[in-house]
Amino acid sequence: MHTTTELPAKLPTDREGGAGRPRGTGLIRRRRKPTGALAGWLTVAPALLIILGFTFYPMVQSMLLSTDRWNLLGPRQFVGAENYATILAPGTFRESLLNTLVFTVITLIGTYVLALATAMAANRELASARIVRTITVLPAVIPMVVAGLIWKWLYEPDHGLINNLIGLVGVDGARWLFDNDLALPAVAMVSIWKDFGIYALILLGGLQRIPAELYEAATIDRAGPWRQFRSITLPMLRPAGAAVFLLLVFNSFKVFDQVWVMTEGGPGTATTTVVTFIYTKLLTDVGVASAASVVLFLILLLITVIRMRLTSRQES
Repeated sequence: MHTTTELPAKLPTDREGGAGRPRGTGLIRRRRKPTGALAGWLTVAPALLIILGFTFYPMVQSMLLSTDRWNLLGPRQFVGAENYATILAPGTFRESLLNTLVFTVITLIGTYVLALATAMAANRELASARIVRTITVLPAVIPMVVAGLIWKWLYEPDHGLINNLIGLVGVDGARWLFDNDLALPAVAMVSIWKDFGIYALILLGGLQRIPAELYEAATIDRAGPWRQFRSITLPMLRPAGAAVFLLLVFNSFKVFDQVWVMTEGGPGTATTTVVTFIYTKLLTDVGVASAASVVLFLILLLITVIRMRLTSRQES
């Protein structure tokens, strides 16, 4: 015996929704599109996950490890602030911190002066300006490891190009990477040579935003080139200069590649920087390396805050 179910000839429709659209059946529903704040959070969610996973999580783990003694093999042992006392006591870390500060000062002054001179030369309306812009960027595309190997050969005491050129004028060449006093400036020169072109482009962008009317008015007032540079160029370059300053300080404190390729921190500890100290300690004492990482983070954070406050005061 078969039973049949009668279906309504026509489904009820929405009076306002138009013809043929079922009402009240629950079969067709409109999907609401995320709007406002929800859409913004969904858009940035992938980037936030990456930042949380590869930046904040390792940072928190490093802070936790800085209170432990661990050599990657045995169990972790809580030692509190002992690791911080170890690195702040006279020793290799303090020497590496001093070396990093000296490296930063050399790199900051040398790179900024060379980048500013290059930016001003490239800002002129001359055919050679395009050539200057192209040539200055070329070293930046070379990987730092390759640049370190090239300069290591150039600094070679017996057969290096630099000593050979110096020998042409009857002067004995130096043992650049084997001299305690010359090794760190020699390594800093690699950073200056490789990166000044990128910072020159940043400063060039700042120069091109300076209104030409200011220089025209200064010329009418009989202000010379030096007066125009001091009274117009430098003050108007403060935003670009602040960006260059922070980038140079950050990159100098994180220097590792060229140091490790060229000297491995030697001779002795003459070129040992904070990052090379952390790298070598990771193999023997993760807690000490983590404590050094936390100190480095706090130093960079302090520099950033001070620079931002100085910039905001100057703008106000």
